[in-house]
Amino acid sequence: MGTDEQSQSAAPRGDARTGDDVQSVVDTLADRLGRSVAVDDPLIHLIAASRHFGDEDDMRVRSVIDRQISPELQRWVLAKGIADWTEPGRVTGEPDFELAPRLCFPVRCNGMLLGFLWLIESGAAIDDEAHRAVAEAADTIGLILYRRMVLDERRRSRVESSLRMLLSPEADDRHRAIGEIQEEGLLAHSSHLVVLVVEADGEATGDTALALESAAERMERRLPRGSVLTLVRGRRAVVVVGGPRPLSDQALRDLAERLRHDFGRTAGHGRTCAIGLSATVHGLDTVGDAYRQAGTAVRAATLLPVFGGVASWSSLGPFALLLRIDFDQLTQDLPFPGVGDLLGNPEHDILVQSAEEFLDRAGDSSSTAQAMHVHRTTLYHRLKRVESITGLSLDDGMDRLTLHLALKLARINTSHRSSS
Repeated sequence: MGTDEQSQSAAPRGDARTGDDVQSVVDTLADRLGRSVAVDDPLIHLIAASRHFGDEDDMRVRSVIDRQISPELQRWVLAKGIADWTEPGRVTGEPDFELAPRLCFPVRCNGMLLGFLWLIESGAAIDDEAHRAVAEAADTIGLILYRRMVLDERRRSRVESSLRMLLSPEADDRHRAIGEIQEEGLLAHSSHLVVLVVEADGEATGDTALALESAAERMERRLPRGSVLTLVRGRRAVVVVGGPRPLSDQALRDLAERLRHDFGRTAGHGRTCAIGLSATVHGLDTVGDAYRQAGTAVRAATLLPVFGGVASWSSLGPFALLLRIDFDQLTQDLPFPGVGDLLGNPEHDILVQSAEEFLDRAGDSSSTAQAMHVHRTTLYHRLKRVESITGLSLDDGMDRLTLHLALKLARINTSHRSSS
């Protein structure tokens, strides 16, 4: 298709993973044929694309502008069975997607599918000589991608082994991991580090791990080479991002949101993931601390909708402590006198909401009434009922703290039970 993250003319950064070699083959073939050429990976993610020769369709133009194709189009194309093709074939056009017919050449090496080479059909047919040139280019690209895959697998194995040891509770393991990472140059910079913990919803399957790996790899492509270490275990991924300067909070959140988006597109079926972000730490010996911070943050992102699926350690506030409670030991009978009566009756839900909003706003009755869309007299009446039911006084600082903690613990506990 020739769509996704990269521009139509060149792969970014000159990175061996994204392919100056593949790009060179694509550009040479395009100039020889006088028509645009694109190469995608097996999931229809762009690897390289040539310049256009006036043969582009609306979908190609839009995909270059948007830098992606829709999940619906991705599924439609793959449903054609092209992943099983061993010979070139034709993918018919589809007006609903503004997609012109395309010639698809499977890119394989050693029998393994590594991608697809695409030509948009134009008025000029491809003669036998041009067909041989495309087939030779596809074979050359297949060999390049196969070699790259082998090198990537070797590096991934070293990264996973080193990162697993870096997160070990054993000091000797951590010391050995730091030595390996530094000696093999697995991370270019370690002066400013952030850990992301990603947790997928649903069951831990092979498809889940593949979607996590794919999303992390695509995030890695957006950053300077040598900036990322990734370890995927079941439905959890640990990603360490390092650089010579700290990333801003907004830049980190943008990375996390894009990773969530990429995971959802690859996993499909409405799957999603939550992400926890650590604070910025300094030096590989502090990654364990950052991992614990991100682990707590991902619990917040998973359990509490207010965080919108992405939570940073710095934004947790009291949840940084509350989320470390062992939920198996936390029963519905919270250890606060009288609060159980308030929380145990569904008819009191509006009272609970009003009290939590009031306490979240530091006792500002005016802004609380506005947020609840009620008159202040109504709010005062609700708060008096809360005091009557719980036996606590909202004029007393300790009672306020007691009620506030109880409400937050109850919210976490409810979310935990519904997700179990």
